[in-house]
Amino acid sequence: MIREDVHSFGLGAPSIYVEYHRRSAVALVTSLEDPFERHQAVTMHLLTHQVAQLKALATTFLSTREGTSLPIKKGN
Repeated sequence: MIREDVHSFGLGAPSIYVEYHRRSAVALVTSLEDPFERHQAVTMHLLTHQVAQLKALATTFLSTREGTSLPIKKGN
């Protein structure tokens, strides 16, 4: 489970970013543990397909950023 110190930002509530990812993780686990095999199979297929695409996406991203993921401005 994702945890953060909710008082460190003075609002006393988790950030939207943390809450979004927590709910997404809960939805994924619930879907993978669904009692219907077809639902599990579809979820696993989509997840496997997305993971398989990560290398191509990373390669494309790094080639457009000239080998780095950091957007650093080059001096004149």
